[in-house]
Amino acid sequence: MSISMMALAGFAAWTLAFIIVTIGYRGARVLTGQLKADAWTRGRAIEDPPVVKRLNDAFANCLEMLPIFAAVILAAAVAGQSAITDGLAMIFLAARIGQSVSHIVSVHHLMIFFVRFPLFLVQVGILVIWLHGLLLG
Repeated sequence: MSISMMALAGFAAWTLAFIIVTIGYRGARVLTGQLKADAWTRGRAIEDPPVVKRLNDAFANCLEMLPIFAAVILAAAVAGQSAITDGLAMIFLAARIGQSVSHIVSVHHLMIFFVRFPLFLVQVGILVIWLHGLLLG
């Protein structure tokens, strides 16, 4: 398996981890009788702790980026050009995980400006480099 494919699997696993944590949290709330199973139905305002809200936001961020990342990695693989993505694939994954962790830990404006946003820009920059290499290289 190429480094790029390992990074893609890692990104998918990271995203799945958010689902597992959410299932655990919600399952515990239901099993202990704190909330009914339909408490998280869309359109209902549920007051989860701030860290759970941030975790859900980090998960949503992963869902926004994963399809773009997957499309580029898979396009490179299909074209036999994984060498273009292999060099930065794990850096991309590390930036994604770092961004998620910083999102969960804090929403302080300094954390956003000096950690979360730069890690997001790293991901965007890597995607631009890869697409340039794939389309124009």
